[in-house]
Amino acid sequence: MSKPVKIVLIVLIVALLIFGVIFAVYSEFKAEPMDANSEQENILDDANEGLNNLIDDIFDENQENTDMKNNEENTDVTNTETSNDNKEEEPEKENNSSLEGQTTPGEKKAVDLVKDEWEKEWGSLDGVSFNNVSIQSDGKYLVAVNDSKTTRLIHSYIVDINTGVVEEKE
Repeated sequence: MSKPVKIVLIVLIVALLIFGVIFAVYSEFKAEPMDANSEQENILDDANEGLNNLIDDIFDENQENTDMKNNEENTDVTNTETSNDNKEEEPEKENNSSLEGQTTPGEKKAVDLVKDEWEKEWGSLDGVSFNNVSIQSDGKYLVAVNDSKTTRLIHSYIVDINTGVVEEKE
């Protein structure tokens, strides 16, 4: 064999050895996908734990508020047994408490801020209703002002309850 052929064979053998080592290391350390049918435990202990804690906190606040309102209503009920005039006001309080139980304190605050803004701008709350439409991903509330008779949308506002800023949505 001539000298150039020996050099080519040595380079080829070294290249094959390097390729073999790389292949062996790769097959040892490569990440294999998880089998969907395997009985392995979930990687996360509880993926929804933080969300559940947040929801529980909100419901606990609402439960405390409704408990306090129920106690107030119970004292009102004992007072209404002696007076017929107060019996007419009792259903209104029940309706208000049931509506307030459906909204969070943040939603109520957002609607109250929009009511204040609307009253500053237009002077009256007559003929309009305020609805909390949604909560955006950044924690701001979208509140709609509708015509009470036709339910037509008049204006929409974006409310940041942390800063108290009310901006008109275009």
